Amino acid sequence: MSNPSQKLFFNYATVSPMCESSYEAIIKFTEKFYNIGPPEVLYEYDPISKDLALEAAKLINCSPNEITYIKNTTEGINIASETLPIEKDDEVLVLGNEYPANLLPWIKKSKEGVKVIIIQGQDNQLAFDKLIDSISPKTKIISISTAQYYDGFMPDLEALSNLCQKNGIFLILDAVQTIGIRKIDMTRIHADFLVCGGQKYLQAGTGIGFMYVNKQTMKHLKDFKVGIRSMSSFSENDYILKDNAERFQDGTQNLNGIVSLYASLKNINLIGIENIEKTNIKLLNEFKAILNDKDIKFIDNGLDQSNIISVKVSDPQALFEYLKERSIYIKPIKDVARISFIHESKTADFITMAENIRKWMNLNNN
Repeated sequence: MSNPSQKLFFNYATVSPMCESSYEAIIKFTEKFYNIGPPEVLYEYDPISKDLALEAAKLINCSPNEITYIKNTTEGINIASETLPIEKDDEVLVLGNEYPANLLPWIKKSKEGVKVIIIQGQDNQLAFDKLIDSISPKTKIISISTAQYYDGFMPDLEALSNLCQKNGIFLILDAVQTIGIRKIDMTRIHADFLVCGGQKYLQAGTGIGFMYVNKQTMKHLKDFKVGIRSMSSFSENDYILKDNAERFQDGTQNLNGIVSLYASLKNINLIGIENIEKTNIKLLNEFKAILNDKDIKFIDNGLDQSNIISVKVSDPQALFEYLKERSIYIKPIKDVARISFIHESKTADFITMAENIRKWMNLNNN
């Protein structure tokens, strides 16, 4: 079994190691659940979903009533696609290079008669520009990632959200590739949904995330799933859904996940997302300089780039295997080798990785 402390880990954009805060919180909860058990532990931890909402709201600058926990990004996009009022022949715009979590729910809607326009471009910047130009009077929804998983490209969200507001378009943001590494301010970005998982830069483990639902959007949404936690009241014949984001909860909570994500979010807020962002931008520039020094080509999105650097090599899978043998972890994505990091990543480790990439490239005449 590999020792995580011996890894040079640069694959945070897939699934990251768990942070210490989340680990300690889960251990504490599990010990209580084992040694004391229900109902006492359930009574103690039942309010923690509201604590999570407070920390998530603090992170993205919104009301806690606009936050609920979800299983993952895919669940959040599915909720948005099934609850927003879209009809046959309405248009939905998405980029073709999106991760499947932000494509498959819309492909499903296309089978129901919604016109889903998948926009391609030579690169993500050109595709985004084309998306803006593709907006028409029939456009009802735009669903987009705050940073593209392929190369870290970050679109101009403020400009896009202003355009959506002006044209009466619902905006859905898949924020999993920026939550915890860049500041997102929902008072500056008018979105209807923002969804994310906790398994990447939040380092909270798998199967847990959170979703923002704009309180002004709530009145437009259709019923989706119902359960005891989504109700304000119910009888044998009827029910009334909660008027906030909690309406998308259902039954028994994933307390392990909620406990973990709450601890992670609290830790990020204690450090301060502004401080984390500043460190990440500094590291991004340092890491690009190291790659340039080693003559390693990569996709450079300038200032519009998250904590992802995609290296151009002849065989990304072969490079991945070569580095893995040396306990260095990246991710092959299509035709690039993707490197991703956090604010705690070390420059010395990056140099070691870059040196090994250069060695592999020399061996393979790259």
